[in-house]
Amino acid sequence: MGLSTFSSLNTAARGLEAARQQIAVTAQNTANAGTVGYTRQSVGLSSLPGVQGGGLFPTPAGPGQGVQVTSVERSSSEILNRQVRAAVAQSANQQVMAETFSAVEDVLHEPGDHSVSSAVNAFHAAWQDVALNPQDTGAASVLLETARSLASRLSADASRLTDQRDAVMAGLRADVDQVNDLADRLADLNGSIRKATALGGSANELLDARDQIAEELSALTGGQLRPAANGTADFMIGASALVSGENHQKLAISTDAQTGNPVVSWSHQSGSAGITGGSIAGHLFALSDNGPIASALNEYDALATRLANETNDLHATALTAIGQAGGNFFTFGEGRPAAALKVAITDPAGVAFADPAIGGLDGSQADKISQLHTEVSAPWTSFVTGLGAQSRSALDGLNLTVATEATARASQQSLSSVDRDEEAVNLVTFQHAYQASARVLTAVDEMLDVLINRTGLVGR
Repeated sequence: MGLSTFSSLNTAARGLEAARQQIAVTAQNTANAGTVGYTRQSVGLSSLPGVQGGGLFPTPAGPGQGVQVTSVERSSSEILNRQVRAAVAQSANQQVMAETFSAVEDVLHEPGDHSVSSAVNAFHAAWQDVALNPQDTGAASVLLETARSLASRLSADASRLTDQRDAVMAGLRADVDQVNDLADRLADLNGSIRKATALGGSANELLDARDQIAEELSALTGGQLRPAANGTADFMIGASALVSGENHQKLAISTDAQTGNPVVSWSHQSGSAGITGGSIAGHLFALSDNGPIASALNEYDALATRLANETNDLHATALTAIGQAGGNFFTFGEGRPAAALKVAITDPAGVAFADPAIGGLDGSQADKISQLHTEVSAPWTSFVTGLGAQSRSALDGLNLTVATEATARASQQSLSSVDRDEEAVNLVTFQHAYQASARVLTAVDEMLDVLINRTGLVGR
């Protein structure tokens, strides 16, 4: 004898439950179609085999017992997720570098009417005017004003670069604080995921939140997520674990004893934490001795020093209109040379322009100072050209990494994103499945009604 009619009720009921869960998951997908970080879900089904009785008189195998829901699965690929995290880390790193180079170029303002090169040109042109008109105190007055404007320009630019360095340092601190906060949240999520998995529940939304945090951490540190068998995941920075299960380490900012540059280290030990990617690595490069800010400040100092020394050497040996030695034209106050450059002469009569061997209204020494333009400006011009090339390279690198990130995200979203049109089609399909199972249930119920209530009744 085969299976009883009552078993068909269970088969139909299982079909109803499967369709109901598919409709519920479709509703969840549709509701979260615009939720950032949400991964499309689907119901995993498996058929139940028929039951065959044993003993001396085994019953023949009947039909299967219907369907069962085995899981609610995420449409996610760890390979694609790793590719996205790697691309995000590169993009964030290049973003910081490109922004830093752009900010430095904004300070330099080269080429332009308000650039240092323009101020140096005006300064040496003013010396040429003095050479051509040594008896004109107006030319000397213009020279002093031009010199003060140049010194002020150097000081203002150095101050802006210092402010830019402070802004980058503030960005580094914010990144480190964010990493510590995200690490704490990821460790808590690992605990919640472990508990949900152990109880046989669904942790899909928790896994979405975990992957979203991992992506943010990758953008900051260049690290990667390492999933574990129990559903939790470690986050690695190089060979060290920022997060391990439900435990996490903290990052801190220290100062290198030799260079004085900032170092991102573990809070429980000295030395670098080994962060080589993400926005933190970009900030560290921007603040390093080889970074654009330090290079620009050094070049400003070198320019101020060359300008002062070369001008002073000739001016000290020249004579004023009344035959006095000129002395130093520039002096330095306290601080960096570019910020501390001052014009030592306040009176146009103190400007020296004559060769001591000639005297009088000779302007040959002023002419020699005007000819210092190439010697003073050539290294600066070379630096500006090199910085422009580096800035262009950083921008090209940013464009490339942004394109790479877009490609990686497109591959990820083609698998995990929600398509409302597809979900609408699925909803109709699952609705029909539910209706079909309900019709089976009704048919079996009618069969049982006939069997129980009407069979054997005669004459009615």
